Amino acid sequence: MCLRPEEWINDGALNAHVYYLEEKGSGNWYFPTYMAEQVHNTSDGQIFELAVKLRRENTNRFTVGLKKCEKMFIPVFDRIGSHWYLIVVLPSDKKVEIWDSLPGPKYNAGRYQQAERIMKVLDHIYNDEIVNYFEKGWQFAKFNIVRTAKARRQVNGCDCGVFVMNWLQDIECRSHGSNKFQHASERVRIALSLLKNPRNRCLKEVRESARRVVDEQLDKLVEQKDPFIPHHPIARKPITRSQAK
Repeated sequence: MCLRPEEWINDGALNAHVYYLEEKGSGNWYFPTYMAEQVHNTSDGQIFELAVKLRRENTNRFTVGLKKCEKMFIPVFDRIGSHWYLIVVLPSDKKVEIWDSLPGPKYNAGRYQQAERIMKVLDHIYNDEIVNYFEKGWQFAKFNIVRTAKARRQVNGCDCGVFVMNWLQDIECRSHGSNKFQHASERVRIALSLLKNPRNRCLKEVRESARRVVDEQLDKLVEQKDPFIPHHPIARKPITRSQAK
């Protein structure tokens, strides 16, 4: 329901999107939303304990080592601005990019500080790999943090989650037209991509439900002895029952 027009995207939809993007052996690492949330809510004195917990979780999530990681995608929710944005970590370039569809002087400093804090936690999580496989002094905390100019800007207060979901799926935005981010049909596309993903355990049940609904509607038309189904939303012209089936 949060993917309906002008609704605010919640963490459940974002985490489902993250889960479906994960691939074993991939160099692209997708973190769930609660990673940044836990970093934000943890005091400095408990950062190490949090890193130990996250290390256990990430061992099962990512099947290739840090040395083979190409990009890290970390969705972040700014509670002060009620806003989703994306942190992209590029280990080989020693760079962190902030993808933000609604930057502002009031929030930019806080989002930059959150990125710094997340980098410190990553240093704790991957300390063993950093010591064993990277040059001396290599640290996430030393990465250059920049606000990318490639991030498109939203024109309303509700589409930040749509922007983040699109960037997660296609960071270079090759498949997105200039207006696609803010169009209602883009929310439909995202909803259908989540629904029809092969890893969706409810897909079979939903398909059977949809077939029953279609069958019931078509049977009613047949009972009315109407050979055509007017105003079909896709065909835009009358079609026969068999075509609709």
